[in-house]
Amino acid sequence: MAPPPTGEGEEESCWSQLPIDEMEKILKRLTVVDRIRVAAVCKSWQAAVGFLHAPSPPPWLLVYPGLPHPRRWGLCTAFAGRRSLGLEIPKELQTQWCCGSSKGWLLFLRTTPEIFAGYRASLLNPITRVLVHFGPCVNHVVKGVISASPLTTGFLLATMGYNLVDSYRCVTVYRVWQLTYGELDVDDPMDILFHHGRLYILTGSAEIVVYMFKPHPVVSSIIPIPSLVWEDERRRRSRKGRLVGSNDDVFIVFYTTKLRSELQQLKVFKVKEGLRHRVVEVNSLGGRTFFIGGFSEGLSVSMTKSSSKSESMKPDCIYYRKRVEDNLKGYCMQTGRSFQVAGLDVAGDLLSWFTPDLEDRSSLMEVTPTNGFSRSRSLLLTIIVTSVCIMLGYISGRVSI
Repeated sequence: MAPPPTGEGEEESCWSQLPIDEMEKILKRLTVVDRIRVAAVCKSWQAAVGFLHAPSPPPWLLVYPGLPHPRRWGLCTAFAGRRSLGLEIPKELQTQWCCGSSKGWLLFLRTTPEIFAGYRASLLNPITRVLVHFGPCVNHVVKGVISASPLTTGFLLATMGYNLVDSYRCVTVYRVWQLTYGELDVDDPMDILFHHGRLYILTGSAEIVVYMFKPHPVVSSIIPIPSLVWEDERRRRSRKGRLVGSNDDVFIVFYTTKLRSELQQLKVFKVKEGLRHRVVEVNSLGGRTFFIGGFSEGLSVSMTKSSSKSESMKPDCIYYRKRVEDNLKGYCMQTGRSFQVAGLDVAGDLLSWFTPDLEDRSSLMEVTPTNGFSRSRSLLLTIIVTSVCIMLGYISGRVSI
């Protein structure tokens, strides 16, 4: 028997080196969600879980059912039937608008009593149940993405939405911990994505604007998509574009919103980086599978071409939905045809994709900020309230005398 640990570091090392057979016995008794929480503890436990080989691998669907179902947000499987994962969204967030699914966090908004005070925002990690509150968000947000975990002081939140006063679509970047925000000079944004610290903005004029933030936002490049730049306005309005980050690459997926377009090919482009950035059209995803949705980050999952034909999630396919009235569809890059995802009825539901970030160690921090904008502001408020109470007590004492 090994000697008992003598220090904190040795104790952590002891727990991280549990025998694999003992870990397997424990993991077999856990739910999928509990396995994720185990995998987030350390790298050796993550390897033991082998989460990508679980019966219900991510990405999952974040669903808000339409009537007559109970209207509440919930996480469920997408390719093993619509089964709830048992991850409860806090009651305080159930009636709020969810407008972001990014890097393992969900963004919720609620209105404030003051009409011009914007929205109060919350970021939730449904796996660790960490909740970060901040605000205000100054626009009506359609989609929000984050650059890193919101528990790191340097993280950025980018939102795409409509200005509350003039109702034009814009992109706003928030430095939450620094209490600052700024609107970026981009016309007609269609989608946004943080990738390796840079913000990619896809515009309606078929361009990609790339911003860097060191320390202030600067446009590093503007990349046109040649085959789409000269499209007429009617065709342009019927297209939607989504950005997908995959390892070191950024892809753009365009699809049409027309009703009679089942046989029309989706267009996929890849950003080629070098001395001169350019965009090229591709006919294969290289064994990857893409998942694109309304307010979630575009997701990429690497798969092998040896996947069984009975599997619903296949390589070189894109899973998407045109409209709220539609069920989930898949598009095969090899055949150029769309197909329905069997056994999943989500027509009429609000939905988006969600996948946990198992590499995010900051989600295990013990200190959770009570106000996402600034812990120092919370401390200052406490000092002010305490001082006022002391002064009132002193005055009251003098009056009573």
